[in-house]
Parts: sequence; C-alpha cells; structure tokens
Amino acid sequence: MTFKTLSKLKAEGVITLTDSTRKLTIQGETKNHKVYRIPVNVLYYNNKNGRIISSINRYESEGNTLSPDDRETYNKVLRQYIIESNESALDATKKNIKKFGQRLPGVVLNDGRIIDGNRRYTCVSLINEEDGDNLYFEAVILDESQGLTDADIKRLELNLQHAEERPVDYDPIDNLVEIYTLLVEPTENGRPLFIPEEYARNTNKKKSEVEKMIKKATLMVEFLEFINADGKYYVARDLNLDGPLQEVMTILNREDASDEAEYLRVKQTLFTALAIPYRGDTTRYIRDIGKEILSAENREEFLEEYENIIDEVYETFQEKDNVTKDVVREINAELEVKQESENLIKEKIAETNIKVIKGQPVDYLKRAITALNSIDTDQVSRLDAATKQEFITLLEKINSTTELFEEKLGI
Repeated sequence: MTFKTLSKLKAEGVITLTDSTRKLTIQGETKNHKVYRIPVNVLYYNNKNGRIISSINRYESEGNTLSPDDRETYNKVLRQYIIESNESALDATKKNIKKFGQRLPGVVLNDGRIIDGNRRYTCVSLINEEDGDNLYFEAVILDESQGLTDADIKRLELNLQHAEERPVDYDPIDNLVEIYTLLVEPTENGRPLFIPEEYARNTNKKKSEVEKMIKKATLMVEFLEFINADGKYYVARDLNLDGPLQEVMTILNREDASDEAEYLRVKQTLFTALAIPYRGDTTRYIRDIGKEILSAENREEFLEEYENIIDEVYETFQEKDNVTKDVVREINAELEVKQESENLIKEKIAETNIKVIKGQPVDYLKRAITALNSIDTDQVSRLDAATKQEFITLLEKINSTTELFEEKLGI
C-alpha cells in the first residue's frame, strides 16, 4: 500500500505546526527543529529499533510476516511488544501525558517511521483508544531525501536513546542485539554500519566498553548457533543469558586466544554447560566451572572427559527443527547425558575444593613465616618493658604451637 508522505500531509493541513522546537544534532550540526502535530494513524514503529528487534525476530520465526505496508497489523503487533517490554514505565508515561500532555516531542521521518518516541507514541495511541480522545503525536519531521543517510538517522537515534540524561530501559540482550547488528553484521557495502569509536561517541560510552559488548554480543550469536537457534535473538532473551555470557567472556579472556584449538575447546565446553545447566543460578554455575575447574589442576582431565558430552549435546540440539526456550527445557528434562555432565562437574569441583583444604595448613604456615620475617629485629631489641612482656607471651604461644605441630608430625 502506498502512503502519503508527511510533507504532503502538511501541505494538505492534516499535519499542523506547533509553537515548540526540539534541539537535535544531525550531521554534526546542532540546531532547533520545528515540532508538528501529527495524527497517530499516519505513523509507524521503527523496526530497526534495538529495543524491539528481538521481538520482531520472535514473531517472524513463528511463520508470521510483518511489514509496514500493512500498517494497522504492523503497529498493533509492535505496540504489544513495547507494552510488554516495560509495562510499569509505560503506565507512568501514560499517566504523565494524560495529566500534562506530551512534553517531549518525538522524531519521525517523512515516510512516517518513528525514530524517537516509541513509548510516548504508544501512550498517545492507547489514550485515544481507551478514553476516546483525539490526541496527536508531536514530533520533529526529518526528510531523509534531503541528504540524510541511514547512518545519519541511526546516529541520531543512538544519541537520543543513549546520550541524553534519561534512563535507558533496554533489556541487556536487546542491547547486545543492537551492538551486533550495528557493529558486527555487514551492510550492503560489506562493512558494519558503525565502527566502535563512532558508536561509543554517539552513545556516551568508552570505546573499551563498546569493544567488550561486541565480544559479548558475538558470543551470544555463537551460542545461538551452537544450540541450533541461529539468529533467534529472542531465545537468548528468554533464557536470560546476559549474566552467564558475561561469565563465559570473563573465563575466555583468561585463555590464550592465539591457541585457537584450545580456545575453541574451552568455549564449546562452556557453551555445553550453559545449554544444560544443573543449577538455577546459571551465572554462578558458569563462574564456578571457570574458577574451580578450568583454573585448577584437574582442568585437562575434565576437558578430555567432557568432550563426549559436548558432542552429544551439540548433536541433540542440531537435530531439532525449531529451537525455542521450551525446546531447550525439553532437552534438559530428557537428555540422559545431562546427569553425566552434572556428576562430572560436581566431581571436579569437589576435587579442587579438597585439594584447597588439604593445602591450607602449608599455605597458612607460609603466610605466618612471611609475617614473622617482616618484623624488624632491631626494633624488637628496643621494646619498652610492657610491650616486651606482651611480645614474650606471644612468642611462647608460637613455640607451644610449633611443638604441637612437631608432635602431630612425629618429629
């Protein structure tokens, strides 16, 4: 279906000018832009918005199609996802608009796509439906035909969502999806839309922070491929993978990436453990594997024994046609090798803990010797009478303790 542009609707008087402006920085130039009063039915949600990419991903993976050409259905589906993403925040915004009106204008493109203001637009449309009102959405209108590139538009969107002093209610996984689609996935020219420095600059983040997010986002995509859920970002969100992925990344950061075979071996081990965890707190579970096994003496033995488990888990997931959160749960409930994985991990963690306990007496004695060696003997000879007596008492306790140790050792 062909829709009229907003500039044409302005010319027809359907869209009217307000007396408000909004300051925006576009192509390096900061200036005030006019704000217009726009009927809600001529606008549509931005399907490239990081907050809702994974929701669209879920909808389409279920065999549905979603196109702005069918604007009514398109907006209805995406509006529900926006409502579900943060209902309490949306209710607060809706109450505020009812009481004071729309205070912060949005930003839309000439074709009706909303670049900034999805939640406010949702609230206005809901108020109209629920209360029978006829509110308009107030927004700056940008014409992409006047030299604005996709990068310019996305740069502005990032700046408005991240760099302004207001809360960002991104789901952590949605944030990783945005990072991956903008900084890793190639565009038509074969390169990502942004480089880390540019993304950092437009989101008020440090480059090092962005680089860590790229690594984490890439691990998310690789894990989804491992469980045969390629590109199904919503599965990562359903499984609450943000914390566990952070632990996987922390562990891998300690590995020698130049040894590709060993690095891959550890990564597949962690992916397998993440796919079939035996604890509710998966983040701590992955952390314990890294600390109590992969950083311990029994690391190599564990990795060798775990290889068969990796193969079976990987093959089980690859045999599934449509991996979702429910399918992951089914596999975890039915897969016999999960118990083998649990037993092996528990066994290796217990071995490490026993070795630590057994090594504690020697470790404590080493610390005690270090502490004793730090005492200045010249200072001891100059102690006053009271301190000297206290020192002698403590020394006698040390001597009696060492005698007890010698007795236990049979020396």
